[in-house]
Amino acid sequence: MRRNGLILSVVIALLPLASACGPDKNDHADAAGPDSPPAVGNTVDNKITGDVREYRVSVSDLKARAGDVTYTITNYGTIVHEFLVVKTDIAPGQIPIGPENKFDEEQDGIDVVDEISEFEPDTTGNVTINLEPGKYQLVCNIPGHYAQGMYVAFEVVG
Repeated sequence: MRRNGLILSVVIALLPLASACGPDKNDHADAAGPDSPPAVGNTVDNKITGDVREYRVSVSDLKARAGDVTYTITNYGTIVHEFLVVKTDIAPGQIPIGPENKFDEEQDGIDVVDEISEFEPDTTGNVTINLEPGKYQLVCNIPGHYAQGMYVAFEVVG
């Protein structure tokens, strides 16, 4: 009985160590499929994979190095979405929404660098963009989508 108590004590002592292990780069939403939670990659990568769906944008990494960045994005939603790369210092989710229930892509402080234009559910789009260092948002600007949370902060480092 003393041996069982010792084993139990060791198991209890090791539990906090097991829970301290975090996800690795392969645990992202794009690798796990359409029902996975959004990715929160904190590595720097110039080949970004991810997805859009009602109503979120999820990517494998939140940073890239300046230069060519390739985005491969799948629409796991049930409706058409788009994927815009917007350079801006405006805080994520705070771009002012206009009367058409989307933001004006020509307004001051907004630079839509490139996009994967509207694409159907269960399809994948690709775009390679030469990006400068700065703050970006990866968004869907179909009416109502940005306001419902379809954006994620993205940073390009030198």
